[in-house]
Amino acid sequence: MTTTTGQATEERIPLTRQRIVETTLGYIDDHGLEALSMHKLGAELGVKGMSLYNHVASKEDLLDGVVELLWSEVESAAPTRDDWREGFRLFAHALRDVVRRHPNAAPLITSQHVMPVPALRVVQAHIAAATNGGTPEAQAYPLLRTITWYALGSALVEVSWGFAGPGCAPVVSDLLRPGVPDELVGVAEVCCGQSNPDAEFELGLDLMLRGTESPHPDSPAETSP
Repeated sequence: MTTTTGQATEERIPLTRQRIVETTLGYIDDHGLEALSMHKLGAELGVKGMSLYNHVASKEDLLDGVVELLWSEVESAAPTRDDWREGFRLFAHALRDVVRRHPNAAPLITSQHVMPVPALRVVQAHIAAATNGGTPEAQAYPLLRTITWYALGSALVEVSWGFAGPGCAPVVSDLLRPGVPDELVGVAEVCCGQSNPDAEFELGLDLMLRGTESPHPDSPAETSP
């Protein structure tokens, strides 16, 4: 006679690199990058930490995979447009949104020395759209690079300062040390208290994209080979 314990046997989900990387991103989102370890990640996946090395070469390789996953989100959210300038704008917003959606993991985009395939694909697609629209490649690449650094930098500042809406802080005086002259308090109230990150992000994009209509004399597009 066969006896049973009455306990259902859970079907084990196969361990793959993709599953490990996706779980890593979720773990970082929930607990922060500093809390991540292979042991804790293994526990999250229901396996021993050492078994992860059958799918990732090292922790650095794992973090590179997280960067690749972040760029995959950018790629999915930033298809090209008939008007390549609108495509560049969409790319900037996609990159900014990924940083704001994954504030704990986003710094890896700049700290990990890797250029993942999704990043290269999305750049290739938008550069092709720009050149097909009549913009010289020597102008399109610097512009897209500038927009990339702008989107990343501004978004990382936003998450670092904890922007939850207009203004740098709910109470600007909380940012000031004692003894700041009154006239400088007034500067802080205007500069920080009246800031609007969304509107100012659009302003920056407008200025950069409008600049392509009349390139600076010293821009790469005007420089003789």
